[in-house]
Amino acid sequence: MTEYLYLLPVRGNQSNEMEQIELSYWVRFKRGDQEALGIIFQTYFNEMYYYGMKIIPMPDLVKDVIQEMFVHLWERRKQIGEVTKVKPYLLVTLRNELIHRTKNNRFSEMEKALKTEAFTLGAEDFIIGEENSKELNKRLVDSLNQLSERQREVIMLRFFHNFGFDELAEILDMNVQSVRNLLFRALEKIRKDLKDTGFHSADNIEIILFNLFQKKLSLSEYKTAEFPPLSRKKQK
Repeated sequence: MTEYLYLLPVRGNQSNEMEQIELSYWVRFKRGDQEALGIIFQTYFNEMYYYGMKIIPMPDLVKDVIQEMFVHLWERRKQIGEVTKVKPYLLVTLRNELIHRTKNNRFSEMEKALKTEAFTLGAEDFIIGEENSKELNKRLVDSLNQLSERQREVIMLRFFHNFGFDELAEILDMNVQSVRNLLFRALEKIRKDLKDTGFHSADNIEIILFNLFQKKLSLSEYKTAEFPPLSRKKQK
């Protein structure tokens, strides 16, 4: 099963309507609908791949782990507890799977990849319009990469994946106020680094980062992967 007539719509701002659509497919999957799981896979593969590559930049490994993760979801569907938001659940599961893999399978290629700090950002992660100078691009990248790993992650999850604070708290395993503080400190650091370029407040920085990351998300070439074959033995 590799082709689908319908995919979940790409979401902008989180909405109750979109959450209900996601959950309807999730419920169908839990009841044994392979096509519903395939739709979830195809809809979120691109964002899972991007997130996974920021944890460990090994394309084949990340793709394999995502595919294996969906096989395991299918096999364990009856044991999975309540899920209220699908995409955060998928990213948390992927993060755990990748961390487990890196702890238990250390080889030369992986050791080399792990030398790169997680969630390192570069010019390729957002699109700078003609109105912005190359100097601003470079200074923004430099500023982002001077943040802590945790701050870079919250920046990426907030502005690229477009998560709200409740979702960020779930993914980062923090309370909402701690997430707000983490993001505020990161934005203040960027503002100070770029104070002479027109970034006058943290609010302006948020708008600019949203625009830059969302341009990249909308213009990115969609990465594809084949939905993994699932055993039908347990399907009723």
